Amino acid sequence: MRKIWRWTQDNAGPITVTLAVLGGFAAIIQFSVVRPMQQGFTAVNQRIDDQIRYIDQRFDDQDRSINQRFDAVNQRFDAQDKYINQRFDAQDRRIEDLVRDVSELRKLNDRVIRNETRIDILIEQLQTADAPAP
Repeated sequence: MRKIWRWTQDNAGPITVTLAVLGGFAAIIQFSVVRPMQQGFTAVNQRIDDQIRYIDQRFDDQDRSINQRFDAVNQRFDAQDKYINQRFDAQDRRIEDLVRDVSELRKLNDRVIRNETRIDILIEQLQTADAPAP
């Protein structure tokens, strides 16, 4: 152990110079290689973030556009449904009117048939009353 300590004391100058040179190389490498690489990575990350924001914005715009188109189509479908329902309602009212009219015609037909039957009976009674007695 003493040999190592003595050797270190004897060679302190060259060891210090060697460590200083290595520290200098480390500083040069840090400032000339590592820092620009970090700045490059930061710039790349920033560009990627910008691209992601741009793509997100485009997707949002596309979603908005698609939603507007779907809303327009839905409004047209709703308008068509309303129009078709109005037409069906009108047809239903016409059919109900026709059913009511047919019912009234049947009642009138029944009255006519009853009246014709009564007239036939009255004519028979009159003919029998006018006929000479045997």
